[in-house]
Amino acid sequence: MESLSKPIFQANCGLFGISDDYIEKYQSLDERFIKNKSSTFFFEATGDSMEPVVFPGDVLIVDRSVNWTQGKIVIAYLDGQFFCKRLLKSPKGIILRSENKLHRDILVTEEMDFLVWGVVVAQARDLRGH
Repeated sequence: MESLSKPIFQANCGLFGISDDYIEKYQSLDERFIKNKSSTFFFEATGDSMEPVVFPGDVLIVDRSVNWTQGKIVIAYLDGQFFCKRLLKSPKGIILRSENKLHRDILVTEEMDFLVWGVVVAQARDLRGH
């Protein structure tokens, strides 16, 4: 895969923060977000369960070589389907939590076919239509 290296500019997002445009440095998106090419995959988000953090259509950059830890957003394989959820440990076991409070937690039981498939390390969102 050819590297996409573009100049990176700084933009102050505060009020009255307009300053001279200048190139701070060059940034390759694949070098920044893909640490291990053979274990990195892209998923397109669907549904509203992870809003307001992840929106439908967002591209999730998932690295299977990253170890999950408490509170990370992961891609979980559960009973034949992939889910994007925040992974939590509790005394009852592993909980898959949505960011959208309208969706219930999923308590993973021993009877379920479950695997933490990978950790979401970054996301990209197309803002042209918004």
